Amino acid sequence: MLLHLTVFIWGWTGILGKWIDQSALHIVYTRCIIASAGLFVVARWLRRTLSPRTPDLMNYLLTGLIILGHWITFYLSVKLGSASIAAACLSTSTVITALIAPFWSGKRTSRFEVATGIVIIGALLLMFGLETQYRLGLVLGVVSAFLSAWFNVVNGHLVQRGDAMRIGFYELLTAGAVLGIWLAMHGDLPVPLWELPPRDIIGHLILGLVCTTFAFTAGIHVLKQLTPFTVILTVNLEPVYTILIALFLWPESERMHPGSYFGIALILLCIILNGRRQRALDAKMVKPKPLAQG
Repeated sequence: MLLHLTVFIWGWTGILGKWIDQSALHIVYTRCIIASAGLFVVARWLRRTLSPRTPDLMNYLLTGLIILGHWITFYLSVKLGSASIAAACLSTSTVITALIAPFWSGKRTSRFEVATGIVIIGALLLMFGLETQYRLGLVLGVVSAFLSAWFNVVNGHLVQRGDAMRIGFYELLTAGAVLGIWLAMHGDLPVPLWELPPRDIIGHLILGLVCTTFAFTAGIHVLKQLTPFTVILTVNLEPVYTILIALFLWPESERMHPGSYFGIALILLCIILNGRRQRALDAKMVKPKPLAQG
């Protein structure tokens, strides 16, 4: 139940990006600040250390820059395309992860993963050809998906020797600080949260506290009770939630060509098949060896 609630909440990130009447950079900056502050409070409440004394601190900071790039391109995709387009492209990050993970792990890329990647590229090209007014949004969405896959692969290694909450705190803090410096240098810092219209204040608080701080800690919690396969397979429902919510809220601007929905269905099918394959591989790895007969 908690996992499905978390995925449903994640499905609102693109919706809120369109809902909040601010630029993509201002949305990302405010989200980073609110989310890192929220993680700080949660860590203190749970008595989890956020000490910077770790040999991986520099890795946290560098990964924070990747996350910054991911969020900027994602919200630009929402603003220049649509929430549905951004969510559909972001859903490819699962398979992109499978394709780029071997570069860090040293394992060979399987033919199945290559074939799946080709199908997904074909689905994206189909959408690119049909949704001509959203082409820039599609390109930015794919870049966002690649960056998402990149930082998830890196975090998968970092979390093996560090605390997930501390990793997330320094990554989000870095993203917010770097973007804040950039905006300050260009005289483009957003106005304080309390000076925004009530609609935007509510949107920012939901995005920063509910969609990021709460969802992050909830994601850690469910991993203690569920298998990674169950989590990954359920997370694949996120773009479905986003598209359905967007169509309900903005039926005219979010409606796409029927062929685009076929492309999205192909992407989701590839992700599900890849997840089932991964589950089968994991089952073989943990399968107990038969006892020797004596």
